Amino acid sequence: MDKISVIMPLYNSEKFLKNAVDSVRGQSYPNWELIIVDDASTDRSLSLAQNFAREDMRIKVFKMPKNKGVAAARNLAITYAIGRYIAFLDSDDVWGKNKLKVQLMFMKKHKVPLSHTAYAYMNEQGQIRPIGRGNVDSVVDLPRYMKTTQINISTVMIDRKQVPHFAFPEDRQLCEDARLWMQLMHQGHQFYGLNKLLTLYRVRENQMSQNKFKMAQNTLKRYWNEKSFSPPQRLFYFLNYAYHGFEKRLRPTRLNVGFVNDRFNYKART
Repeated sequence: MDKISVIMPLYNSEKFLKNAVDSVRGQSYPNWELIIVDDASTDRSLSLAQNFAREDMRIKVFKMPKNKGVAAARNLAITYAIGRYIAFLDSDDVWGKNKLKVQLMFMKKHKVPLSHTAYAYMNEQGQIRPIGRGNVDSVVDLPRYMKTTQINISTVMIDRKQVPHFAFPEDRQLCEDARLWMQLMHQGHQFYGLNKLLTLYRVRENQMSQNKFKMAQNTLKRYWNEKSFSPPQRLFYFLNYAYHGFEKRLRPTRLNVGFVNDRFNYKART
């Protein structure tokens, strides 16, 4: 049974950490390790993570000497990972109970190196949002990704036997995960989508207000520097990105509290 290393960066998430860790500990697939790297939190996040590690030997906690950003925390965690497969979960998101089992079976069946799944949204208070769902395509190459940016990091799993070397850019710009996915696609890889709802993504207020415009600016800059496409193509992909982002957030989730309570290691709120 292959081991899956779960990578979790941690920074000031004491309100949400238990939900995230519980969603790993409750997985139906048992052969996992959870590697938490605290990025110099100023709240109780580190002490809570250390308590979880004392309760479960599969959880390992490391501390950054100073705040270096989420990419550096993920990269450090990857250096400690011993699993063949790498999965990512942010410290405020949660997984469905069968997430690792279902996704691993999918990857093994199709012999794919990179996969991602569908996801839905909850708000900062843990309430399921009635609109907003991220569906995924079966195969995602660079043009398709630039149109949709459909790959949510808390849904990603990587087979290190097929993709042995990768790292997130640590320059502390936004969208470090998107930049890595595009780099892997430039190397000839494709992502394979499993359109099953296996992750809940928490939308926090600062994400809604502070980062949206800046993220759009960074995305346009990144697309404009994508010299493998002509300027009209780059603009076309960016306009598609903007449309898909808007449309995705208006798509009905078709979720209810009962569904979430049954499928996730998390008690949804009404």
